[in-house]
Amino acid sequence: MSQGSFQHYLLGLLAIGNNIPALGAFLAQTRGMTRRRVWRVILSTTAVCLISLLLFMACGLTVLRVFGISISSFQIAGGLLLALLGLEMMGHGRPQAAPPPVPQVAEADDERGDEGAFHRVLTNAVVPIGIPLTVGAGTFSVVVLFAGNATRSGTSTSLAAAIVALVAINALVFRFAGTVIERLGPLGLMIFTRIMGLFTLAIGVEFVVRGLSAIYADLHAG
Repeated sequence: MSQGSFQHYLLGLLAIGNNIPALGAFLAQTRGMTRRRVWRVILSTTAVCLISLLLFMACGLTVLRVFGISISSFQIAGGLLLALLGLEMMGHGRPQAAPPPVPQVAEADDERGDEGAFHRVLTNAVVPIGIPLTVGAGTFSVVVLFAGNATRSGTSTSLAAAIVALVAINALVFRFAGTVIERLGPLGLMIFTRIMGLFTLAIGVEFVVRGLSAIYADLHAG
């Protein structure tokens, strides 16, 4: 698999940017809602994730240049962050922090229900369900690092397509969240999380190696 291919980008993003950690909060917020309102919550969550990821893809490297941070240094820092996240997902690091509390709304919810409560649900769909439970610091770091690779290899279109695909997959998982949790069960969710943790750890190590190799090459050339 080429490092600039759509599949490579999608696998890396899916490993760290999947929405499994957000399913519990999502189900709690949408319990008893009509299907139309559930879709509005899903669209709000996926829209903020898509916009955030595309912004980091477009502006991340510029921000690094403004602060005088080389891509090699960011690769090492981002790689270490991803490696730690991967270890936590695999259960070998420190326990993951509990997700931030999500304010609850009344279960009764129909077309004539409390619009104020529903707007609070839409707010929760952005924070914390969208950010940071679905995409967070690790996902943003991956996008910036992938953007640097995409710029050099001319594969920015593949990266953008992978971001759109990630958001679409997460939207489908949200839509069938109840079925996903029922079918996988606690053991299945644990296994899935640990497998994704292994991929995240491997991606982090890869970025650290790339950053160190680039720094060594610059020192050797100098």
